[in-house]
Amino acid sequence: MNIKEIIRWCWTNRLWFVISVALCVIVGAFYFVSSTPKRKVSAAIMLRTTDRDSQQGQMMNIMGETANKQALDEVRTLTSRDLMRQVVDSLHLNYIVEERHHLKWMPVYPMPEFAFQYEPNFKKKVYKQVVDGTKYRITVFPQEVMIDLMLRQLKVERLSRESQVITLSIITKNPHQSEAMIDLLLSLYNEASLKDKSSVAMQTQAFLDERLSVVRAELNDAESTMEIYKSTHQITNIDQTASEYQRQIENYQQQLADVNLTLRVLDDLDTQLQTPYINNAPRALYADFKSGNLNTMINEYNRNVDKRIQLLESTTESNPLVQTLDQSLMVQRTHITIGAKEARTSAQTRKEHLTEQIKEYASRLAQLPEQERTYLEMKRNTQTKEEQYLYLIEKSEENNLVLASSAISAKVLERAQMSADVVSPNLIRTGLASVIIGLLLPLLVLLLLCFRKEIL
Repeated sequence: MNIKEIIRWCWTNRLWFVISVALCVIVGAFYFVSSTPKRKVSAAIMLRTTDRDSQQGQMMNIMGETANKQALDEVRTLTSRDLMRQVVDSLHLNYIVEERHHLKWMPVYPMPEFAFQYEPNFKKKVYKQVVDGTKYRITVFPQEVMIDLMLRQLKVERLSRESQVITLSIITKNPHQSEAMIDLLLSLYNEASLKDKSSVAMQTQAFLDERLSVVRAELNDAESTMEIYKSTHQITNIDQTASEYQRQIENYQQQLADVNLTLRVLDDLDTQLQTPYINNAPRALYADFKSGNLNTMINEYNRNVDKRIQLLESTTESNPLVQTLDQSLMVQRTHITIGAKEARTSAQTRKEHLTEQIKEYASRLAQLPEQERTYLEMKRNTQTKEEQYLYLIEKSEENNLVLASSAISAKVLERAQMSADVVSPNLIRTGLASVIIGLLLPLLVLLLLCFRKEIL
């Protein structure tokens, strides 16, 4: 059969085409009228932290790769089963209540109390009930099934490749319930973030309070001893030469104290590096250097440890993201070890030089009266304790600011709200599909007849 014969057959049987189109349009109209409309519910948040300015982030930008790992991690956190389980439990999402409205079943939210009399079973169950003349349909899902369903329907993605904005959207028959679900999900996400930050800050504060107590006691003892010695021996003002020598010694002593503090911090860091795991989990490194690449590497390492802890709240150690992060932590720990060795070598050299300078001025100061020299030593020791105390006070205030600020991880740019337009069913698409199917059905019958004739 050629094209002309097909056209002639279609024209001859045009009545069947009209009937077919009419029937399909009727079926399409019934589908449109009886289908529950679906709407899109969406929200947007903006993360308050970014890693794009870090050294690793700059290198990745040069290579053309995305440096915004923080956004990717938060997307994974927002789609974790633990968070979704809390949302399902709080809002009773495993109960779906629909009210009969002409040909449609329209969702009801908030749900009526009588819906909760049906206990969730091991599989989906549908119950029907009439209350005050209104027919209801209650669908009860097992909790884990509803969690999987919500995670499949919820779409979480970044606004763009380098953006800190994350959008959440879902296409649903029950937009009011979905609005409540997304708002609660964002609230739980920020609460979890605040708990993590508060836990770290409180541990730091406990350590600082302990050190402050020790240094305060030592400072009080040093000041009391110095006052008693001064009063007992009636020490007056030290002459200009002794003051000059003492200023030089104090200057070198201060530098030496800084070097010794650095060496103690390096010793503590070495101890931490020798025991890198606690309960088979990477431990954070606690070491405070005033500046330098070593401090930057430690901060970056601790951020990755925090990310691993957050990931393990919603997944297991067999997750590829956790394994990749473990490999990155091993590399960073190696770099930190090398950096610590270089810093130790530099500090030892500096310490030897300062020790020689102190010995030289101490020999000059040895000619001064014994009482005055003892008093100067006491004064120098007291000043050292005061500097340590002020440093710890400053760190404690900084940590208290962190505890008081309670800044959430994400700022809600747009609360969950449904779209004004219905996503489905769409009148134009439904009508067009009905007409096309109505035209294709007779053609399909023609092709089947021709195929049968050729076989016979």
